[in-house]
Amino acid sequence: MMREKSVPKPIHEYEAEVVPGLEELAMHELRNTLGSRLTGMRRTRAGFLRFAYGAAPARLNRLRSVIALYAVHHFDIPRPRAFLGNQHFSRLCEILRAVADGFGGPASSFGIGAAGSDSPVMLRLRAELGDALGLPYAEDGKGQLYMRLLRGNSGGWEALLRTTPAPLSKRRYREVDVPGALNASVAYAMTRLAAAPPNATVVNLCSGSTTILIEHALSQPTHRSLAIDLDATMLAAGTCNAAAAKRRHIIHLLGDARAAPLPRQCADLLYADLPFGKLIGTHADNERLYPAILREAARLARASAKLIALTHEIKLLRRCVRGPGWRIVDELPIALSGLHPRIFVLARDIGRSA
Repeated sequence: MMREKSVPKPIHEYEAEVVPGLEELAMHELRNTLGSRLTGMRRTRAGFLRFAYGAAPARLNRLRSVIALYAVHHFDIPRPRAFLGNQHFSRLCEILRAVADGFGGPASSFGIGAAGSDSPVMLRLRAELGDALGLPYAEDGKGQLYMRLLRGNSGGWEALLRTTPAPLSKRRYREVDVPGALNASVAYAMTRLAAAPPNATVVNLCSGSTTILIEHALSQPTHRSLAIDLDATMLAAGTCNAAAAKRRHIIHLLGDARAAPLPRQCADLLYADLPFGKLIGTHADNERLYPAILREAARLARASAKLIALTHEIKLLRRCVRGPGWRIVDELPIALSGLHPRIFVLARDIGRSA
């Protein structure tokens, strides 16, 4: 009896939106996650990667370094007005309905991102899509069913449909959000920059809503994770989020990052999302805070420990590192919400111990 040949899955084109500066890290995750079914990956512009993928799309929605993922659909049209023509409009509606069907529940709103979004053509397209889909247009212009319209590099136009009702970086475990909370894809990136031994003790100073430690614990569940923050409201938010992520083993400690309630040389890896002096704190505060935190981190760190720190106060951190305890081994500039912070990887400098 002859076996039927398996039909290969169709190959689709996707665009991944990532934090500018994290493209290489995201490409590494894409290769590791998607394997040989991933082809043609390339960076098209800052913060965007294009690739083709020929397997079930469910695996794509588990990516942690990606802000949002879009399926790319090409339209051979000269200008956006042609989206209103019967043939192209019908196809656009079909694509949008197919994406919404994959959400696991009905979409509550839709949105369009495009140049000239308030032009008469785009306003008419919004209105006609709303009628055809039976959905209101989102107040923020995005909504759950979100589409971007771009001019194609080789002619025509592209409709890019977000594959999930919310960005991938908006983690489901983030039940309690707080002002200044760290973007989860940046937190994930921080956890990729230094290794720790099995059964390591990991300490997060200025832990906030615990995003960094949750991202760490999702891939390293055997590590002992300690979150320290001076703000009881932040600790309560972090405790709630860790429980939602099923990472209840993360220990939350009320304490000052400048004098943590922990013994010397207890940490194999440390994280710190330092105040930028913008939304939280001031530059004058940071002038006193940063050197104190670095001294305390040096006290807590074992000889082989690393400290992964995110800050927008780049000159200040570099100046503080000239003191005893640490040396910079790597730094990664990123663009985040209109700011240009850096992720620093610091190693213990035993020759100038604190």
